[in-house]
Amino acid sequence: MQKVFYWAHSSRKLLAIVLVAVVVVAMWRFLSSSMVVHSASNQPTNKPETAQPALSGNTHDAAYSAELNPKLCSELPVPEAYLDNSPAFINIPHPHKIPTGSSVCVRVAVPAAASNASLSYAPFPGTPWDSVLVDLVGQNTGISVPVALQPSSQVQNYIRDKAHIYEADVVLRDADTYIPAGYIEYRNGLWNGEDHDDVVPIGAEQLVVPADAVVAVEDNHAFGLSNYPKLPLCTEPDADGRWIAKDKLPFSTTLPPDNYNRVWLPYDCQLQPYTYKEFAQCLQQKHSLIHWFGDSNTRRALKKITTLGQWCSEPNRITTQQCICNDNAEQFGKYNIKTPVIPIDIDPIAGGSSPSADAKLGSVPANSSRIIMFRWGGLTTRNDPPWTDTFSSGFVQEKGNPSVAIFGLVNWDTAFSTRALFIRQVELLAGHILQSYSS
Repeated sequence: MQKVFYWAHSSRKLLAIVLVAVVVVAMWRFLSSSMVVHSASNQPTNKPETAQPALSGNTHDAAYSAELNPKLCSELPVPEAYLDNSPAFINIPHPHKIPTGSSVCVRVAVPAAASNASLSYAPFPGTPWDSVLVDLVGQNTGISVPVALQPSSQVQNYIRDKAHIYEADVVLRDADTYIPAGYIEYRNGLWNGEDHDDVVPIGAEQLVVPADAVVAVEDNHAFGLSNYPKLPLCTEPDADGRWIAKDKLPFSTTLPPDNYNRVWLPYDCQLQPYTYKEFAQCLQQKHSLIHWFGDSNTRRALKKITTLGQWCSEPNRITTQQCICNDNAEQFGKYNIKTPVIPIDIDPIAGGSSPSADAKLGSVPANSSRIIMFRWGGLTTRNDPPWTDTFSSGFVQEKGNPSVAIFGLVNWDTAFSTRALFIRQVELLAGHILQSYSS
């Protein structure tokens, strides 16, 4: 999911207006144990397929196997064998032993394959034809490092039904022996279902991993997990890092794990876990009034906040559809989830509750904070009334002037809109934001 940021400036204060993706990821990473992570290494079928001899890294990159120093992908020519009609595979072409803090080149070859899809399925200009997910997985620590693949500039990667090569230089900061694992979600632009009623379901195609696609990272004590407790606290919500199994950590932590019992540990800073009570106290002290525009993802986040973390905390419920994506029919007593404008008062002791019907929305009670949720379906035409009606004249005078406004987008827009319409609607939203929150 892309993250989009808008900043509105005035002479007196900075109004930070961010997408809900940032807040939900940050809050659920710190505060919740019910986050589902989409990465190559936590899928049910993540074991590398048995490699065929023809796919050996030494066969493809023999010229580099004896090199002593790691090389960047840009310094390693793509061998002709990568373009053969063999199964799709992952490879690590340069030396397979590096010190911590060094990078390793990871490549994925997606050979040409016939497609029965309509020719109108195509990626947006400048984006890849294929959707590929790859992690480097530590065999001893359980560390999982996401690989940010990009189309290689050495081959013609933007031609339909041709071989496509993707690569990334991955810095490994933890000593371990890493083996890549991954799969192809879609080929030939089938991930882009825009303008199609027949959206193609994911048909995961496992990537073959050659037997010698292994990299050993030796500890030089400059980096690594042992230094994590000494790092400063994070000041940004999206610090670069890695996943690691919580039961394999060499130190104790109060960070809550995800559904796969893993925690996210940044490389250069420590995440500070907060209790829901502490979070509510922070809102009370720093952000007493918040405007939050969102869909069901926002609703579920607010259910966690208003119950001080109790909603969907039972181990047997965490992975249910109700807790992850489909709680619309659930009865919930803290606030009315069906109304288009939902004011919620947050108390560090009692959690959240709806104010009285005659309460002025912009007036926050003492010793609490107030979140006003505006329920919408993104910037789509499915909003009834239209989302633009929310920003009527006197909007801030009636709903108050918040220190933070959060706008949750993308989910409904991806499902029920087009990219061109979304771009136009975002520009329209930016104008409403600047006009409504000008003070």
